[in-house]
Amino acid sequence: MYLTKIYKNSSCIDGEGIFAGEPISKGTIVFYYSSNDVYVSKKEFQSLSNFEKNRIYKLGVEEEDGNWIVTEGDANHSCDANILSLFVDGLYCDIAVKDIQSGEEITIDYGLFYSSFPWEMTCRCHSCNCRGIFGSAIAIDSQTQELWHSRISEAAGRIHHVRQPLFFRDDDSARALTFALRSRHSPRIFPYIKFSLISAYP
Repeated sequence: MYLTKIYKNSSCIDGEGIFAGEPISKGTIVFYYSSNDVYVSKKEFQSLSNFEKNRIYKLGVEEEDGNWIVTEGDANHSCDANILSLFVDGLYCDIAVKDIQSGEEITIDYGLFYSSFPWEMTCRCHSCNCRGIFGSAIAIDSQTQELWHSRISEAAGRIHHVRQPLFFRDDDSARALTFALRSRHSPRIFPYIKFSLISAYP
């Protein structure tokens, strides 16, 4: 679930994208998985038609146990993304790693996503650090991992200094993530393969 105002519009990166409907400060938790998102079990997914599977490939994210989560919208990939993935006590969220202006496209780096099958895409982000081709079977270079880590670390340091819409959400997932974040007064970020994790200690 997106926690900030968003809208869909045509994208210069690829097809349709997600755009900010309001300014978003760096350090804001932009997205988390809520009970409003659609969960598709591994068994259910395997029984779907190819058409339905392709829709989930486009709009969903695969968990490491093979289940899928289908969200309300799909942010396009950018090698210079303005939101990146973060795990806090095993809970997934996306954090703004840049100040995002109203009307600006919200982008994430697909290289962060887990996948049980090999895939690759040609990048159309046109950023100065564009990797050209990315995918689950393509190794992430150390420069990209260092960029992710430094941006997430800096953004996480601002979590308690910007307004967090997450803290006002009233569902079990939001409350669990809020508790995890509020217990980390000075977050320390540790990279783990492609993921970044907030330290288990306050």
